[in-house]
Amino acid sequence: MAMDRTGLPVDADADADSVALGVLGIGSVEERVYRTLLRLPGSTTTELAETLELPRPRARRALAVLEHAGLVSRSTGSVARFLPAAPDVGLEALVRDKEAELGRIRTLGALLMDDYRDGLEAERNELCEIVTGSEAVLRRFDQLQRSATSEIQVLDTPPYSGPRGPRSNDLEFEILARGVTCKAIYDRAALERSPLATDAILGYVEAGEQARVTSRLPLKLATFDRKLAFVPQSLNQRDVSGAIVVHPCSLLDVLLYVFDELWERATPLTAPAEPDAVAPGPDDRRLLALLASGMKDQAIANHLDWSYRTTRRRIAALLEELGAETRFQAGLAAARRGWL
Repeated sequence: MAMDRTGLPVDADADADSVALGVLGIGSVEERVYRTLLRLPGSTTTELAETLELPRPRARRALAVLEHAGLVSRSTGSVARFLPAAPDVGLEALVRDKEAELGRIRTLGALLMDDYRDGLEAERNELCEIVTGSEAVLRRFDQLQRSATSEIQVLDTPPYSGPRGPRSNDLEFEILARGVTCKAIYDRAALERSPLATDAILGYVEAGEQARVTSRLPLKLATFDRKLAFVPQSLNQRDVSGAIVVHPCSLLDVLLYVFDELWERATPLTAPAEPDAVAPGPDDRRLLALLASGMKDQAIANHLDWSYRTTRRRIAALLEELGAETRFQAGLAAARRGWL
């Protein structure tokens, strides 16, 4: 949305802050009036309207709002002139009011949690929650991610809704930054079918995700704090039109057991780095991730847009550098060095 730049010139720093007062309930026009008064204290309504190219009634309403907020006062006299409150005083008062308001909302949230717990208790026998509609499914999944406090576990496997493979989950970076543990097991097919999957996974790993790869996963799955599970309504479902949220019950226990067993058997893509390990370049890093996934040489060549001969030569060089005879040994050696 283009910003209204009429009136007095505003420097770069002021322009960057031009939306800040909206958080305190001060509109854009009111903010412009206040900023103008800081530079031209004692202006009249007519002078402000002319300076900012505003209709006089609009300027008058803006001044009334600012007066009510304690940011402007008027002088006595036959012609009212307006003086701005010092920002460190006037804005601080508004900030305190907003903090008090947020405190009341936080208290209300705690009280509403009692109603929420009562509702859960009343519906204890409803072990599965059916979510239908793409928007509802995505909204519920994001809600579960944001509500996680300790651990999220994911099985990522085809089919996917698009030809480019799994969608990026930018929210995961925020969750990792909060200290929530994220464990993900990726189906080898996710790497083979998606041109961007490897780079995306490496981005998650660099942010702190614990990632592993296996040859085949039986289903898509996400668990949250090991208290809830999220699965598609159909194993062959290519879209997000329907999902099931599994609440604590024996079915949840089975899904958690499946994840734990697959985790133990999957090949890790992260490991503590050896102190003296020298990190490989970006190309070798991507090559290692594809090797660890079990991808064939020709598939790797296609994925990296290399020739088959170049791919074989790069693989041989990596094996020699890692002192490995097989790809599996290379994967373990690379993981120990923190290369994956």
